[in-house]
Amino acid sequence: MRLRFLVGVLLLACHLASATAHDAIRVSDPDRAAYRAPCDVVYMSGLLLVANSKSGTISILDAESAARCSEWKVAESLVAMQRCGRWLLALDPVTHQLIVIGLDAEGRTLHVQQRLALPRYPQNLAVDSASGQVAVASLWSRTVTFCTLSEAGRLMIRTRTSMPFAPGRLLFTDSDRLVVADNFGGEICVLQSDSGQICRTVEIDGHNIRGLAVNPKTSSLMVTCQTLDSRSFSTYEHVFWGVLMQNGLHSIPLVRLEAADDARDSDPESLKKTETATYGATSVSREPSKSVGAHSQYPLGTPSIGSGDPGAMVVTSHDATLLVISGTNQLAFRTASHLPFERLKTGRRPEAICLDENEDVAFVANRFEDSITVISLTGNSPEVIRTFSLGSMRQLTTEEQGEQLFYDATVSLDGWYSCHSCHTDGHTNGRLADTFGDESKGAPKKVTSLLGTADTAPWAWNGSRESVEDQVRTSLIISMQTQVSTEQLPIEPLAAFVRSLPPAPSVLEATEQLVTDPTLTQARHEFVRAGCSNCHAGNAYTTHDSVDVGLVDEIGSTHFNPPSLRGVSQRGPWFHDGRATTLQEVLRSGHHAPESPLTPEQVSLLELLLKSL
Repeated sequence: MRLRFLVGVLLLACHLASATAHDAIRVSDPDRAAYRAPCDVVYMSGLLLVANSKSGTISILDAESAARCSEWKVAESLVAMQRCGRWLLALDPVTHQLIVIGLDAEGRTLHVQQRLALPRYPQNLAVDSASGQVAVASLWSRTVTFCTLSEAGRLMIRTRTSMPFAPGRLLFTDSDRLVVADNFGGEICVLQSDSGQICRTVEIDGHNIRGLAVNPKTSSLMVTCQTLDSRSFSTYEHVFWGVLMQNGLHSIPLVRLEAADDARDSDPESLKKTETATYGATSVSREPSKSVGAHSQYPLGTPSIGSGDPGAMVVTSHDATLLVISGTNQLAFRTASHLPFERLKTGRRPEAICLDENEDVAFVANRFEDSITVISLTGNSPEVIRTFSLGSMRQLTTEEQGEQLFYDATVSLDGWYSCHSCHTDGHTNGRLADTFGDESKGAPKKVTSLLGTADTAPWAWNGSRESVEDQVRTSLIISMQTQVSTEQLPIEPLAAFVRSLPPAPSVLEATEQLVTDPTLTQARHEFVRAGCSNCHAGNAYTTHDSVDVGLVDEIGSTHFNPPSLRGVSQRGPWFHDGRATTLQEVLRSGHHAPESPLTPEQVSLLELLLKSL
């Protein structure tokens, strides 16, 4: 009887494995009204394959005629897709899986070959087709996973690397090195692809790194990002001239990334002073004795023509650069590295770009329009051939309308930045800003995370905003210097979107680290005994009051509204001015009760609790 039972279990397991190996479901009516929100596009043997983030589908289209061939449901949601040989690789952020997908000989049918479990919250992936290497960045679990894909379409995990930041974009510069960018800030790490070891860390004066590409002509790494100047404040003039928020293309010599050492690449404050002073020109190397080279920055945008949210890009073998300016619905291009950028109009929120096999055509995925823009590269200058739809779009909810506005840089003066430019994907870029949000200037404050703030009233560091709507109105009129009339301000949809944002998962939850109940109970008891719950109270771990927390800003203010502690482990640096770089620094600062500092045991317990919230 026991043997029969075991045989039955094995047969059932084999059946389930077979069922999940080919579980892509064809959408019966590709013309149905839906909200697809394409996030990635791949060219493959005359076909375009488009990953749709909202619908979890992959659309197959004829690249030449733009005819829709079919659409396949492969997940609840998708965040990225790449080609590796004859296979497609797609990331599912809901089930935390990397999906291997095959096509039939005619390229009309998809089948799922494998679903590989990953560290939680996968965000992006990179592929080195020559070696079959695949790397995946998992955002909140702060992990990069290295895999190998076999010819038969089977993935094998080789190693995992814990990152010092939440990783976002990544790129193999060659088969030996992987470049990984901070999803929120300006750090870039170089990892050895065989061991996963971090061999180099470079920090640029910027944030929101959304594009990485290698220019073989100049032997450099190209990086698109934004730079928020904490020394400026949001007046009309500072926004108009591109002083408050700069959008740029950085060029870093590959030799600088190859010079491996165990230390960080010099002092970020020194870097900030050098690069800000020479924006748009080649900066002076701060380590000339090492001969690792200087890196240059090209400003995107001029007065009255902003370039909010520069994003993905490609560089051709002929030295042409094409990059999407996601916030202003444009594509910037130059036909050689020494030439200035020109612009073309795309659909709403261009987010991904790829080339055909001959580099004659570029395809741009427009996230908020469910469309693809086709650009010819065969003439003297790139030109748009057509923009075609992936299918009918259903009516959007108020929250979805707010999401589109949140990522829309044209809401700001001249399109210099969107809400996302500072509150990256609803979170924070970790930088300081002087935006009059607290009704003062001269005391820049850290950009707050909006994740989970729906029930953490009031808003602003001094608690001066009683509702999300009040805060949105202030941000539009003062922080963004919008030119939209007061009567037409999109306050309701933006507030609805902000309210829909869940808290960031704790570091312990994201990394699936279990903490025993007795330990957490002891930590919660210490949280109350130390007086932390006086200000960080209730389920939201905050209070409606503004209190004197023992800190003073540049203009003498001492009262602050305590931020919620939900997801606090993902929000470094901490305090209004970012002075604490670790949670231990927060707990050891002693500003709350300087007469009775916490013991090392108390610090350890409270740090554990904070990492669990």
